[in-house]
Amino acid sequence: MYGMEPEEYIALHEKQGGKCAICQNEPTTQRGLHLDHCHETGAIRGLLCHNCNVALGCLNDDPALMMRAIKYLGG
Repeated sequence: MYGMEPEEYIALHEKQGGKCAICQNEPTTQRGLHLDHCHETGAIRGLLCHNCNVALGCLNDDPALMMRAIKYLGG
C-alpha cells in the first residue's frame, strides 16, 4: 500500500510497539492498524487505530480544525 513493502510495514509496526501513533492503544478491530499517509504528498506518517484514523479524516487532516476541536474540549 502507498508504495510500502510488507517488510517496511512490519518495521514501522515494531517501531510503534504495535500501538497507534496517536492514542498509543493497541488496535481493537480485526483490521489492525491503518497505514496513515498525507493525501497531498502520499508520504507515510505512521500507523493509526481505526478511531484515530477516522478522526483525522473527519477533520480533513486540517491542523486548524484540530486546534479548534482541542479548544472546544477545553484544552
